[in-house]
Amino acid sequence: MFSAFAQKAYVLGKAIDKATGKPVPAATVVNKDTKQITKTSENGNFLVRASKGDSIKITSVGYKATGIAWDGVNMEPVIEMRQDAIALKEVVVRDKRLEQVKKQIDELMGSPEASTKLKWKDISNLINTNTSTPGTIGISIDGLYELFSKEGKSRRKLAAMKQEDLKKLLVEYRYNAEYISFVTKLKGQELKNFMRFCNLPDNFVLTANDYDLTFEVFRCLDEFKR
Repeated sequence: MFSAFAQKAYVLGKAIDKATGKPVPAATVVNKDTKQITKTSENGNFLVRASKGDSIKITSVGYKATGIAWDGVNMEPVIEMRQDAIALKEVVVRDKRLEQVKKQIDELMGSPEASTKLKWKDISNLINTNTSTPGTIGISIDGLYELFSKEGKSRRKLAAMKQEDLKKLLVEYRYNAEYISFVTKLKGQELKNFMRFCNLPDNFVLTANDYDLTFEVFRCLDEFKR
């Protein structure tokens, strides 16, 4: 049961088109305070963890960015999105860009290199989101030992590490310079600058599938190049 007085709570919101009242699917939802990132479902629904006063921002192709400062009370806010007042030609260009990005991701994930760069299959069985503390991720020591044993990581050392340290280990294993360079084609100092710029939340890196993670990297790259 949700409590309006809880320090943090899960907020089940919905994004709709202000003019038509229809849901806005596949919109990007960001808690600007916690950096949590998620997407709206086909019905426009989304779930984020928030504290009172957190800024929740929603963006989508063809709409103006909008958001709310969560009041800590309304557990099911409905956020109305206004269509972007730009020329139809520009909307078509943006839609084509989105299709191009999707095509790029499909090509990347279908390449022989992808199996060594994308690590989701390696770590998906090591994490547990059904922990006693909401919003946290548990790490399997046994699974980590199997994953890192060839790289000289002893089980004793892994067992002594804190869960937060283990999470960082997995984040770095999945979200690293080799992967980012593979996706963005950036090198050297520009790659380092981009990785500092595109600072995705740890929980998103660990739980997003390969497609969603790569999509967010492309989104960051688009902003980085502006």
